[in-house]
Amino acid sequence: MTAGESDTKREANRLLGSSKALRILLADDDKAVAEGFKTILEEAGYKVVGIASNGLEAVEKTAELNPNMILMDIKMPLLDGLEAAKAINGHPGSFIPIILVTAYAERHLVEKAKRRGILGYLVKPVHLDDLVPAIEMAKSIAQTINALEGVVENLSEELEARKLIEKAKGILMKHLGIEEEAAMRLMQKESRRQSIKLKELARAIIASHSTLT
Repeated sequence: MTAGESDTKREANRLLGSSKALRILLADDDKAVAEGFKTILEEAGYKVVGIASNGLEAVEKTAELNPNMILMDIKMPLLDGLEAAKAINGHPGSFIPIILVTAYAERHLVEKAKRRGILGYLVKPVHLDDLVPAIEMAKSIAQTINALEGVVENLSEELEARKLIEKAKGILMKHLGIEEEAAMRLMQKESRRQSIKLKELARAIIASHSTLT
């Protein structure tokens, strides 16, 4: 190993930190290229969980292997990398960072990649000192995206719970002839007694009321 190669690996290890557990899926129809990337990534401390030879296989292996990141070519059989990326991240849930590693640098492909939520675009040939920072940046951005999605999801759940509780409270006020505060206390007491969340109790009250009316 040359001094330059040693310095590059030390820098890679410094950048990786706790990322050595990062699980990466490779997707490239050129087997030799894919194996080359596998060697580079594993030497840098990453774990390559699988290799897909086309876009459709990349979608299937993502569901099967649950990688933390995907490095993918654009021009592949059956489904190109851009359409595969759309299929992988085109539904609610955990966002998987995807980096395109391709020989094609046309502007329209870059623009399309941006619309697909691609977090990195590297043009071959790619070296370790280009690859590691791109992976780390994509990982960091994906963590932020997933955290924000979690906040939105929690806020949506909280809003739904408030709506159910208000509706259930209104039912109790009307049928028991009690004030809002008393209805709330009654629900809180019953939720503790049954060891269930207020939202679930509210849902049960609403369902019972719908059955009786």
